[in-house]
Amino acid sequence: MTYPERVVVDTNVLIVANGKADHASDRCVIGAVDFLEHARSDSVVVLDSLGLISDEYQRYCSYRGQPGVGDYFFLHLHRMQGTRHVHLVDISPDGDGSYLEVPSALRGFDPSDQKFIAAVVADDYRSTIVNCVDSDWREAEDALLEAKILVHQVCER
Repeated sequence: MTYPERVVVDTNVLIVANGKADHASDRCVIGAVDFLEHARSDSVVVLDSLGLISDEYQRYCSYRGQPGVGDYFFLHLHRMQGTRHVHLVDISPDGDGSYLEVPSALRGFDPSDQKFIAAVVADDYRSTIVNCVDSDWREAEDALLEAKILVHQVCER
């Protein structure tokens, strides 16, 4: 499978790779694991400089890097800060639960996921959001494409 070279990874990908998403098929779990293994060595992962994405990862993953692949990926990102594998972008909370970078057409999108959109915009639209099981990304596909936000779906519908 071909994966994007520059990615913003939704937290659900790490959760699925850890085997903690009951609604994810075995094939989806394998896809999440394959993607994270690829991203660890061959992608630039975009995070925000405020640490909001990392903070969300931390709620679901362990700094010990185990027992799951999502945990290992989380530890890898922590260790690789400041290298070419992790790129930090500045995003700006607007005080209303969104970010200045989020296009107005996407302000109604799930507030907890708007940081991922803001990171793509702050990265000058060079990165792609990666998703496994969050249906919001599929439901907003047209609005996201209109706003030039690309989403790579690891798992089939």
